[in-house]
Amino acid sequence: MKLKTILLVAGGATLCAVTGGLAAPAIGAAVGSTFMGLSGAAATSAGLAALGGGSLAAGGAGMAGGTTLISAVAGTVGAMGTAGASAIATGKKVETDLKKAQNTVYELQKSEIAKQTVIMEMQKQLNKLKHELEMEKESVNASEERITVLESQIQYITQIIKDERAKLNAS
Repeated sequence: MKLKTILLVAGGATLCAVTGGLAAPAIGAAVGSTFMGLSGAAATSAGLAALGGGSLAAGGAGMAGGTTLISAVAGTVGAMGTAGASAIATGKKVETDLKKAQNTVYELQKSEIAKQTVIMEMQKQLNKLKHELEMEKESVNASEERITVLESQIQYITQIIKDERAKLNAS
């Protein structure tokens, strides 16, 4: 887990624990009035003591225990909620990065196809030049200068094709 995520989850847990502590009297009153039929301060005190495992005299943690329990539950809910939200956000980023990588691979594949197409066109041009060279050599009016130029062009294109194929095979 990254430090940023840890701090975010801890902050969410702390915020919810504090909020739970502030809401504890209202929750205690709700428990005291709903389950015990009390009202006012008696409902709050009895509800918090019940959540704390009973009164101090009865061996429970009393109202402080009830308040602590509510704060702990709220903090746990906050931590889980913040961690879940963080995981969702991280998952979205991973998904976005994966899509970018797939697009890059697709573009590279398109680039390789384009290179292969160029190599095939160069091969066609090379074959034409070879044919033209043979025709020039067989010609009655053969020009040594033209033969030299054609041989030079053939050699140049052959080297380019060889280099480009090596680059494609390396990648």
